[in-house]
Amino acid sequence: MRLEAPRPVLLVLTLLLITGAIAALEFKLGVPGARDTRADATVVPREPTGDSAKDTLQPTYRQVAKEAIASKEASFSHAKEIMDPTGFINTDGVSIKSLIGKKVVLLDFWAYSCSNCKNVEPYLNAWYDRYREDGLQVIGVHTPEFAFEKDRGNVEDAVKQANIKYPVVLDNNKATWDAYNQLYWPALYLIDADGFIRYAHFGEGAYDETEQEIQMLLSERDQELAST
Repeated sequence: MRLEAPRPVLLVLTLLLITGAIAALEFKLGVPGARDTRADATVVPREPTGDSAKDTLQPTYRQVAKEAIASKEASFSHAKEIMDPTGFINTDGVSIKSLIGKKVVLLDFWAYSCSNCKNVEPYLNAWYDRYREDGLQVIGVHTPEFAFEKDRGNVEDAVKQANIKYPVVLDNNKATWDAYNQLYWPALYLIDADGFIRYAHFGEGAYDETEQEIQMLLSERDQELAST
């Protein structure tokens, strides 16, 4: 004998089934009132990495570089170009302009018969050997004080004797000397990678200080090149 449920109970069950089916259909179709809890999740954008990070941050790098140049303009002088050279030793030619953005330049005004210049030379050689791979370019500007110092052969002999490996510019007409308003032998000028004179020293001495300045400008150069 089959037992049948009372009619009121069947009616209630039927209504519940119909209501549940409608609610499920509304949720699926996105009917207003249906709430997808996934929409509440906070979306956190990923930080750019690799080339995309560099592309995203490049305007910032350019802005920082622009501000740094503006600051230097207000505080330092631009290095003067090598003017009217009468010859070169250890190179076919060299210029300050060609080194901007690439090297830190140590410019040395000297004359081969100057005893003070001879005393400074070992330090110049040591710095060139120590830091040239790190971005230092030493340039000797040989400006004669006496007529016999204009002889190229004499200067070449002096360069060999002092074991000078870096480029030497012959400044027989004192054109570069005058461009720098020079008065002394020897005279050292440190020029940063942006072409500004950041340090100068006249005569002997201050070797530790000069080397510290070299290291500082090389570090600054590395940071600038890394950001471009």
